[in-house]
Amino acid sequence: MTEAYLIRCSALSGFDRLVESLGGDPKEILKRYGLSIHDLTSELKTMRIQDMVILLEQCAQQLSCPDFGLRLGAAQDVTMLGPLGLVLKNSGTPREALHAVRGLMSFHNQSEYWDYHEHKQNVIIQRYENFHDISDTRQYKELALSACYQLCNIIIGPSFEGVRLEFSHAPVASLPVYHQYFKMDVKFNQEQDAIIIQRKYLDQAIHDSNNAIRMIATNYLQNLNTLMAHDIRLQVSTLIQQTLGVQEHTIENIAQLMHMNKRTLQRRLKDNDIVFKELLNDIRMKSACWHLKSSNMDITLLSEMLGYSDVSCFSRAFKKSMNVAPLKWRAYAKDQRSVL
Repeated sequence: MTEAYLIRCSALSGFDRLVESLGGDPKEILKRYGLSIHDLTSELKTMRIQDMVILLEQCAQQLSCPDFGLRLGAAQDVTMLGPLGLVLKNSGTPREALHAVRGLMSFHNQSEYWDYHEHKQNVIIQRYENFHDISDTRQYKELALSACYQLCNIIIGPSFEGVRLEFSHAPVASLPVYHQYFKMDVKFNQEQDAIIIQRKYLDQAIHDSNNAIRMIATNYLQNLNTLMAHDIRLQVSTLIQQTLGVQEHTIENIAQLMHMNKRTLQRRLKDNDIVFKELLNDIRMKSACWHLKSSNMDITLLSEMLGYSDVSCFSRAFKKSMNVAPLKWRAYAKDQRSVL
């Protein structure tokens, strides 16, 4: 089953101007999804992730603009995040801003989770995707990474220089186009969507930050986020996605991360008609299908990323669920895309 993840419509901030510049009618396009231009600046108006994915892909095709997601993200700033943008803009340092994104992103977008870790002289900012559908989500992902890059420029300031940007999918535009948007090395078919920046930026002061505003916005978002705490499927799905690649996706470990014992978690899942093994397999298969269709990632690397002990275990599990071997499914999916 595909989760009904929601995203704030402000994620489309600047959509009307971009579509008009490409000769399209933004009012007519938005109307198809029950939206208006006013909704793009609403603080609480949301839409389904599935609808945003389709909207972006259709715009890219119909307006003959393969870099549509990149363009839209490049034109955005912290205002598209609403109250979360206030938290980031008024954090004391980029480290504080990243910590806020880690804990509060679900207000803006229920389907993704951002985290970061330090490695030698760099900081790796990773984007985790809870929503996996076999439809083409590359424009949606490129919008997210493009917007993140712009936020780094805004929060860190004119001294910012990225080290590398990594996409988990194959490119939809020519390589020079990506280098035009991201003034750094860009790689594709990677394990995770990520932006790598220099560690030295983490503890630099953010100019004109206001701690009082940050606290007010943070409290407001934390109160809203308590609503998500009751969604056990969303909580467990998020943790499975984050722990697959490091082989820590067992129900015992997920329960520990949720500060409860295994039996309590099993009972809560049962109360919501959820079977952990079925949820785990569903997440793995949706993720596998997306990567097989949208990237050229090596199947051995994909099996490791999905938490399988070896590629043969992954192949057997995939064939059992999809009735076809992974490489044959990839070939068929890409043939279908080339026809469209």
